[in-house]
Amino acid sequence: NAGDLQQSLPHRNLGLSGRATYSYRGKYFGEFNFGYNGSERFHESKRWGFFPSAGAAWTVSKEDFWSIDAISNLKLRATYGLVGNDAIGSDDDRFFYLSRVDMNSTARVGRFGFPGSYRSLNGIEVTRNANNDITWEIARKTNIGFELGLFGKLSMEADYFHEYRTNILMDRASIPSTMGLQSTERANVGEAKAQGVDGSIDYAIAIGQDWWIKARANFTFATSEFLVYEEPDYAQEYRKHTGHSLSQQWGLIAERLFIDEADVANSPVQQFGEYKAGDIKYSDVNGDGKISNEDLVPIGLPTDPEIIYGFGVSTGYKNVDFSCFFQGSARSSFWINAAATSPFVDNNQLLKVYADSHWSEDNQDLYAVWPRLSS
Repeated sequence: NAGDLQQSLPHRNLGLSGRATYSYRGKYFGEFNFGYNGSERFHESKRWGFFPSAGAAWTVSKEDFWSIDAISNLKLRATYGLVGNDAIGSDDDRFFYLSRVDMNSTARVGRFGFPGSYRSLNGIEVTRNANNDITWEIARKTNIGFELGLFGKLSMEADYFHEYRTNILMDRASIPSTMGLQSTERANVGEAKAQGVDGSIDYAIAIGQDWWIKARANFTFATSEFLVYEEPDYAQEYRKHTGHSLSQQWGLIAERLFIDEADVANSPVQQFGEYKAGDIKYSDVNGDGKISNEDLVPIGLPTDPEIIYGFGVSTGYKNVDFSCFFQGSARSSFWINAAATSPFVDNNQLLKVYADSHWSEDNQDLYAVWPRLSS
């Protein structure tokens, strides 16, 4: 039922993993892990990857010299390691080292005919060229943190983490169309980094024999950034993905709605479809007299939240307990799906916000939420 030969085949990967740990008197800890993994998706020359990691920790509060009674626990820890990812590309990219050829293509690029003839024959279309060089995406992860216990009631954990990713699979934008390739070529050329802090605080207290209270709060702040991105050497800095978050979105800037046909005629040409009075008027960012992809700019915040937080409390008396927890996110943008909310499409109901704020001949609101009703 996969509808495709490659997608219907069974999956087969092979891996060897190991782990060694060491601790001494509850004060010194060490750990080493490794994975030696092979993926069916890559050519045999790039199939195998070795991904080790190591960590160490030191419980300072258990040393003989420690004499601070208020600090019941102090532990320092650090880890570093490599993580491999072979879940790159799409389901159609199951075997990068094999080409895909449609021997009965109905696409225009795969068909041929004769001038003036209404007949044409199906042809051959190369949808993917074999690539023996595509391999694992690798992340180098570093984590440094501590654990702190105070008065036997309050405990804190905090970590700083950093990740450097290489071999990110991307479409090659540097290959000119004059080469005549039908398929989009790909390579492990992207690089990115992510970093942030993560922490939590727990408090627990017992009141007498039967009553207890616990509280907890957590906070995470993380950012990401492309270091290398396969794209043309844009003259406009705002078009470049380098330096922006991995989930940053680009879009056109909407100024307002068109006033009338005179406004349409005297505005930069929008190079996508038909538009009239009441439709969205976009900003000509580069000033070339037309609205195109060259006017796309970073819009809003990343779609992945940069802040995650939560807090809650639990309490109990004998056999009865009560708990609640709140969580949230911040510093992110989300996008309303216009197709899913369009009035009268697929039996969609008319949303009140559109009913209250829309452009029409009787209500030519240039800043209405919904523009001219059209297909």
